[in-house]
Amino acid sequence: MSVSVVFVHGLFSSRRAWAPMTELLTGDPALTHVTLHHFEYDSRVIQLRPDRRIPHLNDIADRLHTYLRGEFDADSRVVLVTHSQGGLVVQRFLARTLARGGGAELAPIRRVVMFACPNSGSEFLGSLRRLTMRWRNPQERELRPLQESIIETHRAVARGVVEARRRGPHEWPIPLSTYAGMSDNIVPPAVANWTFPLTGVLDGDHFTVIRPANRDDSRYKALRAEILAVSETPGAPEQPAADRAERAAGVSVEPPVGRLDSPLYGREELIGEIMSGRGVLTGQPPVHVLHGLAGSGKSHVALEVARRFQRAGRLVWWVQALRLSSGMREVASQLGAPASLIDRAWSGGASATDLVWRFLNDATVRWVLIIDNVDQPGLLAPDTGEVGDGTGWLRPPASSENMVVVTTRDGDPTRWPSWTTPHAVQPLGAEDGALVLLDRAGTAAGTAAEAGELSRALGGLPLALRAVGDYLKSVHTTRVWQGDHVLRDYGSYRSALHHRFELPPGDRGADLDEPRGLEMIRQVFDISLDLLAGRGLTQAGNLLRVLACLNVAPVPYHVVLNQEALVRSPLFTELTGQQRLTVLEGLAGLAMIEPYEMTDIRAENRDFRHVLTLHPLVHGMMRNHPDIRRRGPEYYSLIMEMLTAAVRGRDPDAPDAWQGWDLLAPHTVGAVRDYLLASGIRYDRRAVRAALELGRLTARYLLATGLTVIAEELLAPVVAACGSYGFDPGERELLALRHELARSALEQHRPAQAEKLLRGVIEGREAVLGANDADTLASRHKLARAIMAQNRWAEAEAELRAIVEAEREVRGPEHSDTMVVRHSLARAVLLQRRTEEAEAMLREVLAVRLRLWAPDDPETLFVRQSLGRCLYELDRLEEADREVRNALDTVRPEQRDRDRTQVLWLRWTWTQVLLAQGRTAQARAELSRLWQDRRRVLGEAHPETLETEATLRKLPAPRVAAGDEDED
Repeated sequence: MSVSVVFVHGLFSSRRAWAPMTELLTGDPALTHVTLHHFEYDSRVIQLRPDRRIPHLNDIADRLHTYLRGEFDADSRVVLVTHSQGGLVVQRFLARTLARGGGAELAPIRRVVMFACPNSGSEFLGSLRRLTMRWRNPQERELRPLQESIIETHRAVARGVVEARRRGPHEWPIPLSTYAGMSDNIVPPAVANWTFPLTGVLDGDHFTVIRPANRDDSRYKALRAEILAVSETPGAPEQPAADRAERAAGVSVEPPVGRLDSPLYGREELIGEIMSGRGVLTGQPPVHVLHGLAGSGKSHVALEVARRFQRAGRLVWWVQALRLSSGMREVASQLGAPASLIDRAWSGGASATDLVWRFLNDATVRWVLIIDNVDQPGLLAPDTGEVGDGTGWLRPPASSENMVVVTTRDGDPTRWPSWTTPHAVQPLGAEDGALVLLDRAGTAAGTAAEAGELSRALGGLPLALRAVGDYLKSVHTTRVWQGDHVLRDYGSYRSALHHRFELPPGDRGADLDEPRGLEMIRQVFDISLDLLAGRGLTQAGNLLRVLACLNVAPVPYHVVLNQEALVRSPLFTELTGQQRLTVLEGLAGLAMIEPYEMTDIRAENRDFRHVLTLHPLVHGMMRNHPDIRRRGPEYYSLIMEMLTAAVRGRDPDAPDAWQGWDLLAPHTVGAVRDYLLASGIRYDRRAVRAALELGRLTARYLLATGLTVIAEELLAPVVAACGSYGFDPGERELLALRHELARSALEQHRPAQAEKLLRGVIEGREAVLGANDADTLASRHKLARAIMAQNRWAEAEAELRAIVEAEREVRGPEHSDTMVVRHSLARAVLLQRRTEEAEAMLREVLAVRLRLWAPDDPETLFVRQSLGRCLYELDRLEEADREVRNALDTVRPEQRDRDRTQVLWLRWTWTQVLLAQGRTAQARAELSRLWQDRRRVLGEAHPETLETEATLRKLPAPRVAAGDEDED
């Protein structure tokens, strides 16, 4: 498949800048399918001719659009590679194309790679600008720091390209990577990689970062890998995988009101407006969108709303956007949706959004659903539609007595449905901001007027105000002298901001916008870390960055922050267990982490009860810290070792362990993806092995809990990318992942695909482990199941007989795995109508199961259902009736009519026996109940539900004799 690479040069440059790179690409034997192109534009320092002008960035972007449209068609595969200002040209082209609804025009573009792009501006030309006051260059003007046009372009690209979920007129997902030069002082790494998710740091400065010396040079290998990624991607452009590393049952959706540790100043009118229901009186559905700058306190407003509604007796759920799927699954569970119906919806067999909203709208209690930190409205949209369709996660409640509240940084009214009510959460005024500072730090830090001035300098951002207040309180409450360098009052803190900022955001002449707000909060937290370091807690920054390498989800820190792993890591020195707790206490005291207790954790899982979270903004800042980019292998080696220790001894197939896995899975999935799918990272083989084992165990947990689609999304890219982290598909660890990947296909009713995958796994396992190894036999059993699912019963029987004989030797004749295979063999014989032979086999299996396992064990019930069906086929109806009723009698009353699949199968078999015995009235009553339960558990369109309904309809109408006698 041919690939076209288009190079776009930077400011005051030309195509010659790419010569070292293009010479190496041209002679690369692996890139013979690649053609190289150059897009050039006028970028001179000064235009001397009065009849001509230097083109504006918008003009260049539109010219790029014309060039691409003329050179390439929709089936082309184009990689745009840019240097410096060229990256801004491409971003402006993307933003302008999407703004006019031309998303489909971006179909040829499969990847964008930007080197040294000044994403948040560059001060490099500032001295020249000051010396030459009359110099006017429209391209240079766009490169100045924090230019509004660049910020808006960046937002549009982030929203419509980087974080897009589908292809449409106004959004089109395209992988976008940024690389910075380690020695670049014109566009430092923090600027080049500003907030983009796929980033890297290479050797070289601003100019040499695109001039590799040879093909072993990291600069060349980075671009080569990006081009090959497009070459190997079939079909449509890549789409970002949803961040769905979750298991819902046990995921807390309780509002974390413990975070409300002080009053909310300046928010009473806004809270009253949301709770009053005024929008409903004017015809608006009760769906509220709280939007504002990062750190403006949107979540705290929503939390106060949650607390007040809870006190009023409402049922309130708090769902984090980053755990949207699992949170909504837990909401469905709490509303009484059967586990089987939930598992079916979340494994792709039905609509999860429809299921949740059916139970929400049928609820008999008044409720409030809060979805926090939805910075991309598309997260709430259906898979093939827009948020405004009202068929995704966000919908207007059927009853105006119920309410939905969403918090977001995206206040663009065109991005939210017309049936939502927007509420801008503005930064606090100086007076209210002063009250926050005084409440947390007190008058020992200065007067109310001084607090007001500091609040204004902080831009009125509540997150920054709280952190500064906690800092000053900590300084005044400690009994240890901190030294003269410590900031002790509102005035000195404001002076420190002046030193760090040319002009703080709240001061005269500097407007508070998103970039300035982010930089303000970054500086505040840097000052707080300096304070902790001054107190001897020099490990605080490293520990905070380690936490940022995990997911934003709650971290069970007693389990995850393994002391032995921390001590062994080169990131920490002499960190005792007590010092670790002291550092965590110091971080919590300065509002950098938020520890709290989860009260719904069972006693046996008490180690998971105490968790901590990072504010998403703090998490993002720390995760992009230069130290993580510089020492990435060390950070991720530590993360893998800690998470491996955390899951050790926690069987992912055991329901008793699932509550712990509920909290660990977001971190294990995130770490595996971040590490194994990263670009340009230096891998440590031991850490890779740990990551692969984490991936395998996590996939088993996801499959055991019915999250088969999510398991596949985890495994497939990791298996496909094995070469990038130095493993071969035939190595033992990869074979284990491929086995679980095949299981996910089988569980999603794709037996032919599962068969193909399993045959490859078996071939590899036989070569590495031997034909009779336990793992090889497990893959062979799954293969037999895939064959049976395709109605090739004789072939399955032969395979199962061979497996049973091998299992008797490997694990023993009565091992649980051997018994499962023996049951499968009996079913294969039964399906071939050798019923008497199947009966004898099933009775042998059942005798062992009743001796070694509980009578209501799911597999035991499954065997009894098979035996009942066998007796029915033999026309021994009384024995069949007795067998099935005895099996049902072992089931606890609370389980009998609920959602256990085996129970439903047993009940169906019993109805067939009743009909065969002529007990029509009893069969009709049982079929009616079974139909209702299957509708509730499996859904109305499920084949088993439809089969039950059809059987019921075929029965003759009941006859009512005199005296209401039973027809039986």
